Amino acid sequence: MLLWKRNLRRIVLVVVSASIAVGFIVIIASVAKANRKVPRDGIVDNSLFGGGQPGENGRGVVVPPEYLEESRKLFQRNKFNQWVSDRISLHRSLPDARISECNSVNYPHDLPTTSVIIVFHNEAWSTLLRTVHSVLDRSPSHLLNEIILVDDKSDHEELHATLEKYVSKLSKIKIVRNKAREGLIRSRLNGFAHATSPTVTFLDAHCEANVGWLEPLLYRIKQNRSAVVCPEIDVINDDTFEYTYSSGNVRGSFNWNLNFRWKAVPEYENKRRGSRTAGIRSPTMAGGLFTIHSEYFREIGLYDKEMEIWGGENLEISFRIWQCGGILEIMPCSHVGHVFRKSQPYTFPKGTGETLSKNLQRVAEVWMDNYKQYFYKRQPHLKNHPFGDISKRLELRKKLKCKSFDWYIKNVVPEIFRPNSTISARGELRNPASGDCIDSFGASEHAFVGVYKCHGQMGNQYITYTKNEEIVVEDNCFDYANSQPSNKVKMLDCHSMKGNQQWLHSKKGELIHAPTGWCLDRGSEKFVVLNPCNNGPSQKWTFSEYLDRSKAPEI
Repeated sequence: MLLWKRNLRRIVLVVVSASIAVGFIVIIASVAKANRKVPRDGIVDNSLFGGGQPGENGRGVVVPPEYLEESRKLFQRNKFNQWVSDRISLHRSLPDARISECNSVNYPHDLPTTSVIIVFHNEAWSTLLRTVHSVLDRSPSHLLNEIILVDDKSDHEELHATLEKYVSKLSKIKIVRNKAREGLIRSRLNGFAHATSPTVTFLDAHCEANVGWLEPLLYRIKQNRSAVVCPEIDVINDDTFEYTYSSGNVRGSFNWNLNFRWKAVPEYENKRRGSRTAGIRSPTMAGGLFTIHSEYFREIGLYDKEMEIWGGENLEISFRIWQCGGILEIMPCSHVGHVFRKSQPYTFPKGTGETLSKNLQRVAEVWMDNYKQYFYKRQPHLKNHPFGDISKRLELRKKLKCKSFDWYIKNVVPEIFRPNSTISARGELRNPASGDCIDSFGASEHAFVGVYKCHGQMGNQYITYTKNEEIVVEDNCFDYANSQPSNKVKMLDCHSMKGNQQWLHSKKGELIHAPTGWCLDRGSEKFVVLNPCNNGPSQKWTFSEYLDRSKAPEI
């Protein structure tokens, strides 16, 4: 693989897979070909599925064998199974799986109204219109003021005159079209400029709003106009379109590569909430789905207009909300499904790496103070990379009298791994005999620990060894729970209790798994394994830098 370009592609994949995808997807020119038997009203040939309406009650759909090849082709073009989506009703039913306590919550009638803004770029007809209809079907009429569809320069025929004709028969929908490709960030701002409600709700173009989704969001803003609120985000499978409900016990976080991460809600937060229907304070948002008071959105500076397409804007607004006096919460009684894709089908005009690098640097430079060095330590190739003029954003921070990033860390996400006070070695973790280094391959929790040729660009090869004898990659720890040797090592959420995550190491020596006494071994494939120690070269490991254990290193 290439060096830092390879790293940047991996960062993009991580952001896309942990976080919510923004949803600009490639589409075929016509979604209702005769041989698919799917008119645009979503009524299908039920004989393909044993006579039942496919996808109803959130069930997944299995592609019949004779249509597998067509399904695969459409999947490659959209990075989700459009063949399945096209055969599910635009008004499909979903079971109400909110926690039982939500049924006893009574919301006042006089909640603020909202404008729902949905940005799309070459979105599949069926996913776009199912998003629209789910909002129309499951939102109280007196609370839904309008749905604004922002077309980010789509070039597929049915998303122009045909779409105009279709939505003209529906109420409360307007279409705004960009004259040039702007990306998610500026497209949302364009939609916001046309909004006429006291609140705005941003959704991606491949969502399904569930029963009772809107009232909890608007009620929280009625209580506190500086609260920015997100629904529980449920998973719509990208292959079968099965609707699976969120556990309700996770919130947004991040790692020092500035990747969005889902993390379990800490016990201290559950104690603070008191009730399971109360909002969950979230350090960050996934970014695709949230509601905000319109005037408050203006007051805190909208989005950073100099950020390109998408990527990093969710962290930027999250940090800004918290540091500048707001609050960010997930509302357990609001559920919206989202199609999570493993990769994206569209391109970035300036390249994915260039775009994301600039965006993340702007986040770090404006909001993170000295903590930005954690980011640059992992991405050293970006230290002299241009990120544009940030003077206006720094002026905004001063005008709003925003708190420091140190305050944010200590008060909003105190459990986050902080390398400066906990590490005794860092950098590449190299096996000298092979010239290979430990590499996360951009994967996250539950993935296996990889190994690849050392490239000197850090990124996915930036590893730390803590004073608690943990090996940490990004925000996960090496973990081995197998009772037999010669098996792969996993990356799991660090629990700070040693056990399966305790590794003994001396400079340029073995990495010994304390519970088993076995050694980390380079092995012969792309993942490391654990084997009985033999003092061989495949079991020797060295970090780029060892630090004095008695002193906390500089950031």
